[in-house]
Amino acid sequence: MKTVANLGAVLAALGAWSAPSFAQTYPSKPVRIISAYAPGGPNDVVVRPIAESLSKSMGQQFIVENRPGANGNIGAQEAARANPDGYTLLFGTISQLSINPAIYSMPFDSIKDFSPIVLISLVPGALVVNASSPMKSVKDLVAAAKASPGKLTYSSAGNGSQNHLAGELFALLTKTKLVHVPYKGGGPALTAVLAGEVDMIIQSPSVGLAQVRAGKLKVLMVSSPKRMSVLPDAPTNEEAGLPDFRSRAGNGMLAPVKTPRPIIDRLNVEITRYLNSPEGRKYFANQGVDLYPGTPEEFGRLLQDELTRWATVVKAAGIKVD
Repeated sequence: MKTVANLGAVLAALGAWSAPSFAQTYPSKPVRIISAYAPGGPNDVVVRPIAESLSKSMGQQFIVENRPGANGNIGAQEAARANPDGYTLLFGTISQLSINPAIYSMPFDSIKDFSPIVLISLVPGALVVNASSPMKSVKDLVAAAKASPGKLTYSSAGNGSQNHLAGELFALLTKTKLVHVPYKGGGPALTAVLAGEVDMIIQSPSVGLAQVRAGKLKVLMVSSPKRMSVLPDAPTNEEAGLPDFRSRAGNGMLAPVKTPRPIIDRLNVEITRYLNSPEGRKYFANQGVDLYPGTPEEFGRLLQDELTRWATVVKAAGIKVD
């Protein structure tokens, strides 16, 4: 028994020594970061400078691989099935990991099959109408919707998109009936608002910002705890009377579940260091991206909260993907 006890003590000591050593030797070969969307899009704007920074700080190439398809599910599935050795990472979006499970039959579990590393950004939703709209506030919009149920319309980038669910959440919270008009992408959905084809859209504040500044669009509300510097005249959701309205896009880095914790921690430190650096802050400020780095646990809790919220919205609204 004494021998067994001594052996246990030795193994424990080796484990305590090997964990930091393991992290120090990682990575010993190139690391691939799977981005489940097409190259050149808004996700690339965020992930590629992070990959470049990691390549410099960790002494190995971090290579972004775009694997688009099935609204982000194809790339995420590939990452979920990869060896949990730290050499395959997923640059995931909030929508991909929290909305998709509520509306698709998923080939993986977005919570159980991934280990969160770090949240990178969160982007609030903005409720946008045509500048010529008679609705000048959220109060006006809700009043109009209640006066004529099923008349007001909102556009989206397609069934199951962030815009779609945000519109349904708005309708549920305000107890109104809105008509969803899906388009083939965010660009056409915004154009529909500009053309007066639909009454409103809920989208990223940075999208259509030029048209807002040109006086062609008006932002009635932003889903943000405080007013945004780029839209100082737009009230927050709480100021607009909807404190429970939270619709936000965002992204973060994850690894296949069972990836060693020392690797998770080191990646968290390196990514956070870049995001907090003057270089990183300047770059992302110019892109209109708000940074929210924190612990892996904080990122995990946020994903679970978002998944629970959108599952409730999908069920209540009876949303189904064609």
